[in-house]
Amino acid sequence: MKRLFYLNTIRWYARLPIKWTILGLATLAVCYPYPSLLARHVRHWQDPNALIEPDAVSLQPLAKDLRESLPPGLSATKTLQHVENFVYDRVPYEWDWNTWGMADYLPTVDEVLEKGREDCDGRAVVAASLLSGLGFKAEIVTDFAHVWVKTDQGETMGPGKHKTVVATDRGFEINWRGFAELPKALAYGVAVFPQERELILLLIAWFLLLDAKTGIKRSAIAFCCFLAGFYAVRIGGEDYRDSILWLQWIGVALFVGGIVILFLGNKSQAKLSEPVAPPV
Repeated sequence: MKRLFYLNTIRWYARLPIKWTILGLATLAVCYPYPSLLARHVRHWQDPNALIEPDAVSLQPLAKDLRESLPPGLSATKTLQHVENFVYDRVPYEWDWNTWGMADYLPTVDEVLEKGREDCDGRAVVAASLLSGLGFKAEIVTDFAHVWVKTDQGETMGPGKHKTVVATDRGFEINWRGFAELPKALAYGVAVFPQERELILLLIAWFLLLDAKTGIKRSAIAFCCFLAGFYAVRIGGEDYRDSILWLQWIGVALFVGGIVILFLGNKSQAKLSEPVAPPV
């Protein structure tokens, strides 16, 4: 049993980095199991607008159909709406973990059309490419939970309320106020990501917090707190546009409570195990 918790025999300043590294590697393995695809994803996000390819060979049949479907004399606003509906119809929505086996992946136009389905970021890349071909100046925008398209004539592809990051010709324009939406975006990510993968990470985190001296009862109570907190955050974040913040905060409080239960239990057990000095 002691060998199972060997890490806890190491001094805390060496133990904590090791445990965080284990949790980080486990998170990468669960969320991004394909290193080469992750490397491409990171490279694509370094310059998302480079993925806007109006002249891509694979896009031309789609661009031809779009031009033929556009009514004459359509205003810029109506054109944006038409392109949005056109892309929604031609590129069915599908989560990245079903398409790519990854928590997130920003694809090229060719990759989207080869798969034939994508989530918001892939649809945005296709829409931006089509709009660019129609003469619009298109840019990729994100608020960390959703990706859409900003043009010189307005926004499309389900624009969010806060443009946190806009990819421009001059680089990224960042609205720091938009980072206030990050907790809500993370809760939404937890809500829609496959729960079996998340439960693996929950178990790993719980195990890393255990100590050889932690009792079974206390360990079980802490795990129940973690599990209840996980589902509170998951349920509270299901609707990104109208998330249940109070439920998410309850989830966070349950996580913290579980950690406190384990920490206080480990400290009290350590005191009990200390040798008692014989009376003088």
